[in-house]
Amino acid sequence: MHAMPESADPTEDVAADALTLLSICVLLWLVSLRLGKTWPVDFIWSGWPLLQCALIIARDPHGGLFARRALTCTLVALWGGRLTYNFVSRGGIGHEDWRYTDMRQQFGSHFWWVSFFSVFLGQSIFMFGGCLSLYDALLETHALDVFDAAAACVSLGAISLEATADLQMDAFQRERRMVTTAPVIDRGVWLWSRHPNYFAEASWWWGLWFLSARSGGPGGLAWIGPAGITSLFLLISIKLLEDRQLRTKGAAYLEYMRDVPSDLIPIPPALARVLGPQWLTLGRH
Repeated sequence: MHAMPESADPTEDVAADALTLLSICVLLWLVSLRLGKTWPVDFIWSGWPLLQCALIIARDPHGGLFARRALTCTLVALWGGRLTYNFVSRGGIGHEDWRYTDMRQQFGSHFWWVSFFSVFLGQSIFMFGGCLSLYDALLETHALDVFDAAAACVSLGAISLEATADLQMDAFQRERRMVTTAPVIDRGVWLWSRHPNYFAEASWWWGLWFLSARSGGPGGLAWIGPAGITSLFLLISIKLLEDRQLRTKGAAYLEYMRDVPSDLIPIPPALARVLGPQWLTLGRH
């Protein structure tokens, strides 16, 4: 078991970083009120992890193993770059996610303050929990080994899977706008899982945690981050999205759910049909 030097106590650093993220959260929320749209919240997800890497390294420029720091920062930059590209290419700037639009209609004149707690602060808390792994990942001094290589492979695989899922969905949506086609995607990784992007996102945070797992993160609690994000997908996000799909696409989406019984974990179609939804539906419906 390897650990950070005994003199390294990240408690104060964690608190300082939490206050920095809270300040950014408040600033972006105020900008959103001015714009009348909540899209600035997406920059928390794509920008904060890399900024936190910079803060950790700036406080201790000579701590940690250089190769480990380079690996971690490269993975974080790839993940954030993919997320930013996807957000911008899909017209995210100026566009409000349907979930927030529904909330705006639901809460009416109260949405301005509801959006701070439910959209900006809530997402910042989940984000910060996931980023707890960065402290040990950047401050560890032991040489990279097979365990770290496996963690990097999980992270790179998650980035690749999410990019693939996004590209396939974008291509499908372009075809739908040009020609009459199936209302539900019927190709690629979307035949292995109804939400391969959520699986990839959860896998990314677990991969990041694996890079620091032997130290356990600040207070040994870094696992809470990926566990919380995974639970968010399973208990809330999948249900919200599939309820909406069922409302808008009806029988077509019901057929898709039968054809692709796994709502999260990618499973080969032939095996999925054998196992059935009773084994593969992890979210609540």
